[in-house]
Amino acid sequence: MFVISLNYRTVPEALLKKLTMSDKDAVEFMKHLRKNKISECVYMAADNRVEIYGRGDYRTAVRLLVKDTAVEESLLCDHLLIYLGEEALWHLLSVTSGLEWMRPGDDEVMGQVKRAYFLAQSSGFLGEEFPQIFQTAIAAARKVKAAVLSSGMSGSILSLVMEYCRRSMSGHTNILILGEDERKLGNLQRAFLSGDDCDIMTTMEETGSRDGRIHIIEYEHRYLAAVEADIVISATNRPQYTLTARHLEALTPKKRLFIDLSTPRDLDDAIADLPRTTLLTMEDLEKNAKEEKVEASPMDLWQGILEEAMDDYLKENLFQKFMPRMERLTSRHTGGIDHFIFDYKEEASAKELQALIDVLDRMGQS
Repeated sequence: MFVISLNYRTVPEALLKKLTMSDKDAVEFMKHLRKNKISECVYMAADNRVEIYGRGDYRTAVRLLVKDTAVEESLLCDHLLIYLGEEALWHLLSVTSGLEWMRPGDDEVMGQVKRAYFLAQSSGFLGEEFPQIFQTAIAAARKVKAAVLSSGMSGSILSLVMEYCRRSMSGHTNILILGEDERKLGNLQRAFLSGDDCDIMTTMEETGSRDGRIHIIEYEHRYLAAVEADIVISATNRPQYTLTARHLEALTPKKRLFIDLSTPRDLDDAIADLPRTTLLTMEDLEKNAKEEKVEASPMDLWQGILEEAMDDYLKENLFQKFMPRMERLTSRHTGGIDHFIFDYKEEASAKELQALIDVLDRMGQS
């Protein structure tokens, strides 16, 4: 199995757009892959990434991607990421569950993977292994979502934002929230109101609260609201910047924290150069989350779910390949070895099961 991954962190926006195909073009592309000895394939495109999952020679897939999209091969190869074997499986698990983008259990991310999978399935581009692989990834993502909900956290990176906000809060704080996603931003808003001395200015029309500290503003008035704001959080996914440094320069200088939760970016990078201003982006949050090793953190739990799913899949795959040899071995070894193997499979790790199968193969040949 291989994965060709191109995302906003490694690929210029213009190139990413050229690589993004409609469903019709994606089906034609996957037809070309199948005709060129890629036995199974799934093409996925979202706002900030393009990924190709396949079985076969990934170099063939790269060559056909260049041909079908008319991009320069050298330019494409400078930006793509390649995952092979178990690394490819782990990448799929991480993407589907939202951990790759620090959005654990996010329905939108899971939906993008499911949509790509069903398009490939309905078009006849799957074989024996990919259905099990993708179903494993989707099932693991659902478990991550359940763990996120049971922990009382939202299915996104917002839970990681609160720590940074509270570090910058001293006394009464004015918070400006730009965005319309109540599921995402509503949880953050409620977290502020539950324990902080603050007022919230928001562009969300439906806030789900009658709290007098919430003030709904028009999006066009965001710069006026920014005058009073101590913290500004933007998550709109608009095609243009929601705030730019040029327009913010006129504000009275004071300590301000800007947090950009969008991909592609909502906030102008130059905001970080304004006096007494801190700008945090998704990349910053992802990096800090990886560097800060907190014992028994939610991330440890979510990654543990993926590790278990990956190990279960690898064990099952190994065992299914071993099954045709079971009858030959049981005919030579009495005493219920089949019961032993099944029991061992449930208790062993994938590496332990592979080691046992290697030994049993040698025993069968002796």
